[in-house]
Amino acid sequence: MSEVDLQSILNDHHPFAIVSSIGLALLYTEEAWASYSFWSHRPPNEAAALIAAITLIAFIGYLLSFFLPPRIIKHAANATPWVVFINLTAWSAGIVAGLNVILYALLLYLAQFDITASYNLLRDVYVYTLFGMILFHGFLLYIRYMHYLYQMPDFVQPMKVISASVGMGVVIIGGGGFLFLLDLYNFGNAPAAIQPMLGLHLYLRALYALTVALAAYAWHLRWIGDH
Repeated sequence: MSEVDLQSILNDHHPFAIVSSIGLALLYTEEAWASYSFWSHRPPNEAAALIAAITLIAFIGYLLSFFLPPRIIKHAANATPWVVFINLTAWSAGIVAGLNVILYALLLYLAQFDITASYNLLRDVYVYTLFGMILFHGFLLYIRYMHYLYQMPDFVQPMKVISASVGMGVVIIGGGGFLFLLDLYNFGNAPAAIQPMLGLHLYLRALYALTVALAAYAWHLRWIGDH
């Protein structure tokens, strides 16, 4: 495959990258709101500014994780497409990891470095990091590789494609269900005084994250169906 053809694959799927960045950024908006509600005593105006800054940084950071790596590796010479795609995803994962370190620090600052907030936020940000890396960049890696394989004249393996897609759906449902059960356990053990607000946070986050994950899954199914 020529460098021009490979670059066309890398430059494709921009709407997915933009919409995904917005969807992921809003997860941190909700997390910042919960951090302020549970642990912060900052004035509302200051908290609102910090929440807006966290959202904006998350959005820009995820945009960079999608758009910056193709510009870095586009001139790689004598590399197979699979190696290029893996290198691309590795760069994206590194950007996502660095971004979430920054966001964790900002969320801690918003929560005024509360000790209880520190480990709760660490758990949540860790899950969001994996969510962005594995689900969104993982889907993009898979679609890019399928795009490459579909251009091969002898590539006719629909059962392998269907099996991989079903497997990813099972992982989404299974992983989401496990995390939701953990949230229900934490909710049941929380003090009664904070349960109403905690329940709102947990259910809002779970339903939104599931919606975003299913939207990404539907996008990948539509792309495969169209090709």
